[in-house]
Amino acid sequence: MSRILKRPMFRKGGEVMEGIMTGIKPRQNYNLAGRVEEYKNVMRAATAGPGSSDPLARFLIETGQGLVGGEAADRGSKLAEILGATEKPTQNLFAALDKKAAQEKSIGLQSAILGIKGEQAIKKAAADKYLKKAPLSRIKSDYVDQYTKMRTEYLKNPYGKIPLEAKYIEEISDFNTYQKPKLKEIPAFKGKNIRYFPYETKRDKITFNKDAMVAGTIYYKPDQQNFMYERVFDDDGEPGIVIYDIATGKILKDTRKK
Repeated sequence: MSRILKRPMFRKGGEVMEGIMTGIKPRQNYNLAGRVEEYKNVMRAATAGPGSSDPLARFLIETGQGLVGGEAADRGSKLAEILGATEKPTQNLFAALDKKAAQEKSIGLQSAILGIKGEQAIKKAAADKYLKKAPLSRIKSDYVDQYTKMRTEYLKNPYGKIPLEAKYIEEISDFNTYQKPKLKEIPAFKGKNIRYFPYETKRDKITFNKDAMVAGTIYYKPDQQNFMYERVFDDDGEPGIVIYDIATGKILKDTRKK
C-alpha cells in the first residue's frame, strides 16, 4: 500500500495528469464554451454579407489588374513594375486584414459577454426554481451560511468595513427568506424598490443614515424587523418618513407636516 501511495498521482494535491491520468485534461465549462462558439457563428454569419470579400483574393485580383494594365511600367524595370503594381493592393490587403482582425476580436468579446450573460440567466433560473421548491428552513440556512462566511472574511481583516449582512446575520436571513418574497403582494409596496436601510460603517460599528434615503424606495432596517421605511415629501417639499407594518403595509407613522 505504501508503494502505491508514492505513485505520481498521489504525491500532490490538485489535478495530477500523470500515470493512469496521462492525457486526461481538466474538466472545462463546456456549456459556456459551446454557447460562446454558437454566438460567434451567428455573429460571423450576420456580418458576412454581399459586400464582404476575401482580402487575399482581392489582393491577387488588384495586383493582376495592375500588371496587365502596366500601371508602373514607367519605373524602369520589371521588378519596379511589379513593386509598383503591388503597392496599393498591399496597402489594401493590410487594411482589410486589420479590419477583419478587429471585427473578429469584437465578435469574440461580444460573444463571450453574451455567453456569460446566458450562463448567468441559466443559473438565475435554477436559483429561482430552487427558491420556489426548497423548504424555507433550507433557504434560510443557506443565507445564514453565506452571511457567516462574510463575517468570517471580515474577521480576517477587522480594520475594514463590516457588511450589513455580516452584522445582522439572523435578521437579514429571516427577511430574505420569509418577508421579502411577500412584499410584492402588498399594495403599499408594489412597484417600489426594496433596499436595506442606508448605513455607514466604521469597523464593526454600523450607523443608519436616514438622510441617504431615496424617494420611491422602501427600506428594511434589520434592527427594527417589523417595519419598512419610506422617504416622502409634503406639499412644501419638506421631507418626512413613513413607517409601515412589514406584514400588512399599514401606515404606522407619518412624520410629514400636516
